[in-house]
Amino acid sequence: MSKSENPPTTTCRPRRTSRAKIKIDGIQGNVVSFSSPGPTDLVWRKHLKTAFGTVSDEFVDMALHHLERAARMPGDIASDMAINGAIAMIAGFAPKNEMEAALALQATCTHMAAIAVMSRIGGAAGGPQRLPGLASATAKLLRAYCIQVETYRRLRGGGEQKIIVKHVTVNDGGQAIVGAVSSRSSDK
Repeated sequence: MSKSENPPTTTCRPRRTSRAKIKIDGIQGNVVSFSSPGPTDLVWRKHLKTAFGTVSDEFVDMALHHLERAARMPGDIASDMAINGAIAMIAGFAPKNEMEAALALQATCTHMAAIAVMSRIGGAAGGPQRLPGLASATAKLLRAYCIQVETYRRLRGGGEQKIIVKHVTVNDGGQAIVGAVSSRSSDK
């Protein structure tokens, strides 16, 4: 294959083209204001709405403020990088409505909290006596995150399970029934 040829695509999932990002304008009265990092505000809002699976500007604003709070380390200020990473994570869930977006938002905030607590373990904040508490909190947050992701998967997939039996062996003298079986009590 020559250098000018493109290698074949190895994934069947389409690449996301909408990259919703924010820029923090400032903080006034402990409330953060956001704006577009690019030139057009209307396109930016459209990208955010697509990422959050909504048509509501109010839902987007609420979600951004929740993300901003969850992205702060204790004593730190809000970070464009942390919020933009969280937006990308929510976009990865590809929510189709506000209910799915709320669950994706919750999972993202739980993940960020778990990572924040986990980062404190490495720094041994508070000494070795705090290590078990931090490890326990991290484990609980990561377990909650896994449950949230599983809940999202079930919401998307309908939560149904289907079992297909492809091979059945019946030994000599055995009986097999194919079809629905119901038991009835016979009173005579």
